[in-house]
Amino acid sequence: MKLPIDRNAFSEFIRQSDIFGTTRKAMERCLKNWYSDDREQFVDDMRADLETVIKTYRFHNTMVSFDKDFSFDPPLDAITCTITINDGEGGRCMFYRAIFDYDLNIIDDIISP
Repeated sequence: MKLPIDRNAFSEFIRQSDIFGTTRKAMERCLKNWYSDDREQFVDDMRADLETVIKTYRFHNTMVSFDKDFSFDPPLDAITCTITINDGEGGRCMFYRAIFDYDLNIIDDIISP
């Protein structure tokens, strides 16, 4: 069976759209909002304050995927981008996922262990 997507076109889409850059900016907003809303929980979960997380943690581009979510009627077509957040010692701390429509507007985002 032939894949329904051209791999080269997909790689070019990732590069030209700068989806990881867009996701990284949204992730920073998410982290700042979380820290502002619930500083104690942020520090407990992230094991550091916001400034330490932003300055010393490592953010790794992890995944981009095209999705079709059948829990919606009609099914929702979306693009998901994931960044892994590692602490200063290299241990994984969290995943940040941004879900985009096909115009690269964020539909939803989540940060989770």
